[in-house]
Amino acid sequence: MEYKHCPTTCESDVEEDVLVLVEVPTGHDGRKRQIKNTRSPFSGWHYSWTMTLLCLVLTLILINDMNTYGRLESQWQREEAALELLQEVRAHAGGRQEVAVKSTMRIEIYYEVLCPDSRHFIMKQLTPAYEKLKDILQVGLVPYGKAETQEKNGKITFDCQHGPRECEGNIVHACVTNIIKDEAKQIAIVHCMIDRNEQPMLVGKKCVEKHGENWGSISSCVSSDKGISILKHMGQMTHRLKPEVSFIPTITIDGSQEDQKHILQDFHKVLCKRYKGPRHPSC
Repeated sequence: MEYKHCPTTCESDVEEDVLVLVEVPTGHDGRKRQIKNTRSPFSGWHYSWTMTLLCLVLTLILINDMNTYGRLESQWQREEAALELLQEVRAHAGGRQEVAVKSTMRIEIYYEVLCPDSRHFIMKQLTPAYEKLKDILQVGLVPYGKAETQEKNGKITFDCQHGPRECEGNIVHACVTNIIKDEAKQIAIVHCMIDRNEQPMLVGKKCVEKHGENWGSISSCVSSDKGISILKHMGQMTHRLKPEVSFIPTITIDGSQEDQKHILQDFHKVLCKRYKGPRHPSC
C-alpha cells in the first residue's frame, strides 16, 4: 500500500479578533476606567505556516517506507494517529481548521495460496469488487491461513495446511505485498499467481514481470530471512484475530468479521451496504 499526501485541507480562512477589557487606575481619585484593546490572538501568516509545517511532518510520517514487515497495521495506525492529532489541533485552534477526511473501508484478506476457497474469493469476488470500488478501499493481503510457525534453536519454520509448497507460495505472496507499493498491482499480481500457484517461484516471476515489476527484489526477499520474518508477522496478525480463524479465507471489514457468508457470496454488495460515505456510483 502506498501512502498518500496529507489528508487535510491545510489553510486558514478566518483570523479572529479578541476583545480584551483592561482596568487601570487613572486620575487622582483612584477610579478605574475600562480600556478596550483589540488584538489578534493568532496572526494569519503564523497560523498558516504552523499548519503547513504540521502537514509536512504528518506527510513524512505517513510516507515512511517500512522495509520490513508490518506495513498493513502501521499504515492504518499511522493514518488514524495523524487524523487524531489534526482533530486536536483543530480543537486548540478554536475550531477554525477544516479537516477533510475521505471515507474509506479497511479490508484484510486472510488466505493461503493453495486453498481453493481462497483462490475463488480472490479471483471471483475481491478482484471485480476492487476494480469498481478501489477509490474507497484499503486492502491488506495476509497470506498465512491455518499455517503454524515453529521456532527452534533460532530457526523459524512453517507448517502449512497444504504442505511445504504452500509455505513457499505464502512467502512469495508475502514478499509481493511487502515490496510492491502499488495496491492495485499487489492485487493484480496475487490474482495472477493464485490462479496457478503449484510452482510459486515460476508463476511468481511470470506474474510480477507481467505487471512491470522487478522480480529480482521479490526473489531476494523469498530466499532471505526477510521473507521468513514477513510471513512470521503475517502469522501473528492471523492468530490475533478475534474470533479465531475457523475458515479460510477470512475477510475483515474495518476490523469486523461479521457476515462472512454474504462476504464470500457477494463481496461487492456487502461493501456497498457497509460503506458510510457519500453514495458511490458503483453501488
